Amino acid sequence: MMYMVTFFYLLSFVFFCLTASAFIAIQKAKIYPPKKVLKNRMALYAVAALLCFLIAWSLR
Repeated sequence: MMYMVTFFYLLSFVFFCLTASAFIAIQKAKIYPPKKVLKNRMALYAVAALLCFLIAWSLR
């Protein structure tokens, strides 16, 4: 069980890093459609990070 908790915490950290990377890339994008795609991707990564964190926290 402890391995699952650790796995979900690590997975949430990875998704958090992907969220931060997408956020930084939004400011570097010059045209609008990639910005829209990056905003959607950032929201998806943030939800996944939150979900994995809540799963790990509830398994604890």
